[in-house]
Parts: sequence; structure tokens; C-alpha cells
Amino acid sequence: MSLSRTVVRLRYPAGSFTRPVSRPSTFGRAFRVKRDQRRFLATKHAPSLSYVPDVGVIVDKIRRCISTQNVGALHQQFYGLFRMLGGEGKDKSTTPPLTEEEIHNVLLSLASSGRHHDLDMVMKILVDLPMLCGTEVGVKEYNVILRGLIKNGNAQTIHNWLMDMPQKPKNITPTLSQWHMFFEWCAEAGMAKLLHHSVSKMHRSGRRPTVKTFEILFKAHFDTGAPIKKFYDSLDLMENNSLTYDENFANFLYDGFVKLGLADRAQEMKNVYWKRFSKKSRATDPEVIERMESIEREAEHNGVVAAVNLCKSLQRDGFTLVPHILTLLIRRTHRLDYLRYAEAELHIKASLIQWAILISNAVRAGDLTGALSIYEESKSAGITPGAPLIHPVVNALCTTSSNLDDAAIDRALELYKDLAEAAPVTQFKQEPEPQPEHRHSPGPDANLYNILFRAFGVSKNVRKYLPIAHSLLEDMDARKIELSSPMAVASLAIVAMRCASSFDDALKAYKRICKRPNAPPLDAKGYQAVLSTLTRLSFGHREKLPSVWHYFEVVKDMRTAGVEITAPVYTILIRHLALLSAELPREERDALAAAVRRAHDHLTLDPSFTPDTVLWNQLMDCYQRVGLFAEAYRVWEMLFITGRFNQASVAIIIDACGFANAWPMAAQVCLKLTKLGFKFNLRAWNTWIECMCRVGKLDDALKVVCLEMGKDQPNIKPDVNTVKVLLSFASRTNQQDEVMDRIKRYLPQLWHTLPTELNGYFIRERAPVVDPK
Repeated sequence: MSLSRTVVRLRYPAGSFTRPVSRPSTFGRAFRVKRDQRRFLATKHAPSLSYVPDVGVIVDKIRRCISTQNVGALHQQFYGLFRMLGGEGKDKSTTPPLTEEEIHNVLLSLASSGRHHDLDMVMKILVDLPMLCGTEVGVKEYNVILRGLIKNGNAQTIHNWLMDMPQKPKNITPTLSQWHMFFEWCAEAGMAKLLHHSVSKMHRSGRRPTVKTFEILFKAHFDTGAPIKKFYDSLDLMENNSLTYDENFANFLYDGFVKLGLADRAQEMKNVYWKRFSKKSRATDPEVIERMESIEREAEHNGVVAAVNLCKSLQRDGFTLVPHILTLLIRRTHRLDYLRYAEAELHIKASLIQWAILISNAVRAGDLTGALSIYEESKSAGITPGAPLIHPVVNALCTTSSNLDDAAIDRALELYKDLAEAAPVTQFKQEPEPQPEHRHSPGPDANLYNILFRAFGVSKNVRKYLPIAHSLLEDMDARKIELSSPMAVASLAIVAMRCASSFDDALKAYKRICKRPNAPPLDAKGYQAVLSTLTRLSFGHREKLPSVWHYFEVVKDMRTAGVEITAPVYTILIRHLALLSAELPREERDALAAAVRRAHDHLTLDPSFTPDTVLWNQLMDCYQRVGLFAEAYRVWEMLFITGRFNQASVAIIIDACGFANAWPMAAQVCLKLTKLGFKFNLRAWNTWIECMCRVGKLDDALKVVCLEMGKDQPNIKPDVNTVKVLLSFASRTNQQDEVMDRIKRYLPQLWHTLPTELNGYFIRERAPVVDPK
């Protein structure tokens, strides 16, 4: 590993916290290196050595990267290509440099890698697809990306990607075949639990499950030998999605159990399916079904206007148009003019259902302003406010708005008022039973109240909403609606805690809300929300820091309630203490350090919980941030001796050494890791470079970057963050030009992909402005 040569060459003894005396860092003196490294000594470089490729050169390199699937190099070359096409290449040929097939191969490679920055690059490519290959983003591109994500194998990433597709370029709703591709992979991988969860959520992406979807789910249950309860849960899910009875599915159920040797259970499940779904059996006329499906396909593939024309043609052939036709036409759009057009052409008046679909689609596409406008238009059209209209908009206002301010919450309350007035409390006086959970009530329901309570809990002006929260609780009592969600209870507790005057009052407020009659007990997520709030409370000069005692009183309640103590319980407190270290004045650091030590004591004395490496890393980082380097180093030694460290552990301890000016300790850490054959990742390398700079070794750090970094690791190369580190320290001695001179000479490909400006330093001079006169 080249890192070991660097440490040994610098010849600093390990084991002391005292910084050794060293010569001042200059670029004029010669480095003591041999052979190929001597070239690094030159301070003047010929202009002919500069590397300035054109678009063709970059494209050739991209094609080579495609064939070798070198994802790291793809990133580097695409950044250069974007800069050439979008900046310096403005006046050049606008012919797309890549083919559609080549772009598909790039997308497949990036998605197969599946890291966050790989998917960020995927998004950049989709945004600039017309410029890159001359085509628009469509279903084909998303199919390629999905295949890559499935190859990568991170199920949660795939689920999130499909759910978020309506917000991605071209606002495309994931197709049923795309969802099924994911579900079939889940079934083959034995992930029936995730499969069930994804089926339950897929409607939020704009695509509802079908009988085929549930065939995949039930097949996964059969293949994994799931308990009978899982089958009943899946039948509940089918019912929630308003699926109709299907004879083929009934036979599929029966055959599945028979193949498992459970003939009695097979007949039982077939009977249950019949009883629950037979009354919902749809029209069995094959011709009607075929025509309905053809209208929906036409709307999805060729647009609403073409589908309306098809409806007229079918109507002339004797097909009767029913209101459901409007649903088929506008199921994939949020454009109000399409609904108006379909109404006028087909002489069918839209109902609440069609208006609700438009609003949901607008919210799903990220157009909240459009959703609110459609809602107002629905009222003008005579539609009585109902839960399907209100819920998506309130949810978007209170949970997905980029900035949840009073205006958003107040607008949500106005919508709630519309719904409450449309269904007065008097309607609920004679209500015999509460509505089923999967159906909306005629007026506000428990889910709507939960959303509002959560919004109050995160509001900056929480005192304003405390009386409103009490008023909503009274409304819930009048409507005979119970708090059904543990998070709603937690949200109310958070509102009360944030309005308290001391930690004692906050703890009492939390306990009072949790003891409310008929309130469900808090779950792990609810307790974590309460704990997170407790860490952020502050009551004047005497109670600025989080109260560790009060914090662990809530943790004690968790144990008493039988809720499992997991890593986030400690992470919440430790992370917040680390953040406070940057905000508090130096005279209050001792109290903060004492709080970190007490949290550490609780962690080590908890017999019910074994910390993992991530949690130890957070504690180590917290210690170094509050200035307790010795404690941080002890945590590192424990991790090293037990072999439980990872790349993040290494980066944290090296960073700690740099801030503590403890170069010998950093050298010792690296030598020990080298003996184990441990290879730094890019983050650890960049941290090592920063550590060298921080202890006054800028020239050595620059030499490592240019000649040694990742030398024995093909996928590790200096990147823009490496250059940022060097420039930030070089700026203190006005040596940015010399740093960039070395980067340009020894790492020309990296230099060419850098932005024009970094940390206030202009890497390339701007093109001169020519006076037209």
C-alpha cells in the first residue's frame, strides 16, 4: 500500500500527542523522492503538457468505460462531457455525441453499481438525454435502469425508485410490468415480507395492483411456506384495493394449497375468497372488458384525445359509455383541461372520484400548486369536499412541502375546515360503528388528524397550534374517532413538550398525553420521536444542554412497555451532542463533555443492548468533536483490538488526529492498518490528506495526491473533494496556484473535470468578453 511508504518516509515516532518540530512547508524545497517522483520537483511546466480533450476524445473514453464497466471512470468522463457540451461546447456542433444504445449501457452500469452518487449521475443523464443521444426520456430508459437496480440487488432502493418515478424526468408513472419485474425478483429472492409491503404502497406511485400482482404475491407465500395469517393479510390487501372476484385466481389459490398437500386448507381459502369477493364480481362480458381495457391502453399510450376519439368510435358501434370511462381516460394525468375536454366530448359529468384522481396525480407529480387549483375548481364545479379530495393535498402540505411553515399548516387547516363543514358532527351522533380503516369516512378521519398533529409537532410556532390541537381532540371525541396511531400520540406529546417551561414539565407533559384514555401505546418510532424532541429542548441559560437524566427516564418507559432498545435510542442523543459542540461557547464545553461521558456510561451498562460498529463510530466522532481526543482514541483502540472497525471508523480517528494535531498517533494508526493489509476507500484517503494538511504537511499531502493516492487500487483516484481539501489549506498561505499547477501536470484528466470555480478560487480563467465594436 503506498500509504505505508508515506508514513515510513516521514519518520515520525508514534505514541506521543506532542507535535514534533518540522521544517516549514514550502513548495520551493525539493522532495526527497527517487525515480519517477523526481519529475514532481519542477515548478515550471510547459504549456504543451496541458491536457485539453475535445468532445470526441471524451466520448471515445466513455465507450471504453462502457465495455469495461468502469463506473468510476464513467463519472469522471461524463462530468467532463457535461462541461464541454454545456459550457465550452456551446458554439460547436450540436449533434448528439452518443447513441441511444450506448446511453442505455451507461445507465445499466450506473444502476447496477447502485450507490447514491451513481443514481445522481443517472438523474443527470436523464435530464440531459436529448443533448446526449437525441432522444427523449421514456419507459425504455426506466426499464434499463430498473434492470440495473435489480442486478445490484438493493430491494429498498428499487422500491424507492419506482415510488419516486412520477417526480423524476418526464414524470412517468411506473408501468405495471415494471412493478411486476420487481415483484417477481422479490419472490425469487424469498422476500415475501418486502413484496407484501411494496404491493400495499404501490398505489401511491399512480399504479394500482391487479389480480396478476397478487398472483405473484401469493406464489411467494406458497414458495416460502408462509403461515396462513400471511394469506389472510394478503386477502385483506386485495380487498383494500377493491379488486373483484376472478375465477382463475380462485383456482390458482386452490391449486397452490393442493400442491403443498393441504387439500382441506385449499377448499377453505377458496371459499373465503368467494365469500369476500363474489359480490364485487365485475361484468363478465368479455367484449365489455376488452373495450374498457382498450380505452385505458389508448389513453396511456396515445393520450386522452386519442382515447376520447376511440370512445366515440365504440359508441357508434353500440358501446354504452358509463361514468367509469372518465376514470380510465384521466387515470395517468393531472391536467384539468383533459378532464374538461372528455366531459364535453362524451357528455359525461365528472364525479368526486375523477376530481380526486386529478388531485392525487398532481400531488404525485410534485405539483402542489396545481393540486390546490384543481381542488378549488372542483368546488366551483359543484363537487362537495370529500376525504379523497382533501387527504392528498393536506398530506402534501404537511409532510412533503420543502419548507413546512405556518402558511402550509394554515392552508391544511382550511382544507380540514371545508371537510368538517361538509360533514357536520351531527351526522356522527347516530353512527353505529366506526368506518373500516381502509375506507375514508364522510368527514375527517383518524389519518387526517394524525397528519395535522405531526405538522403541529414540527412547526416553528408550536405555541400557536397547541390550542388548535386541543380543539381537534375535542372534534375527534365528538365524531367518535379514536387516536389510532402511536405516531399521533407521539406528535401530541411533542407539541405539549415543546410548550413546556422546563425539562421536568416536558417529561410530565409527555406522560400526560401517553395516559390519555384509549390512546394506543407508543411504538419504537413514537418513542424515538419523543427522544429526539427531548434532545432539542432548551430552557434558558440554566437548561441549555439536553438532560441526560430525563432522556433515560423515557428510555426506562420504553423498557417497561416492552419496546426493544435499539441503536437509534443512543444515536439520537450522541448525534445531537456532537452537533452542539459546534454551537456552544468554549466555556460550556465541560458540561457538554460530561453529558457525552454519561451517555457512554449508559451505553456500556445497558445489559439488554450490544452496540454495533456504527454506534461506536458515532460515539468516537462525538468525543473528538467535543474535544476529548483521548476518549475517542480509546474507543478506536477497542474497535481495532476487537476487529470491529470499518472504513468509517478509520476516517473518524484520522480526522480526530488531525484536529488534535496528533500526527504521531495518525501515523501509528495507518502503520497498524497497513500491517493488516487494510485498504483505504476514497473517503479515508481524503481524510488522510486533510489530516496531513491540518498538521502542516501540505507539500507532502500534495505529493501523495499526485503520485501515490490509490496507486495499488484501480478504483481509487483523487476526486474533486480531494482538490477542495488541498485548496482550502493552500489558501491560508496563498499557494492555490502552485497546488493547481501540480494537479494540472500530474492529474490532467482530474483537472479537466473540475468546475471553473472551487472554494472561491477560479481554476480556469473565464473567456474574455469581446466588444462588438
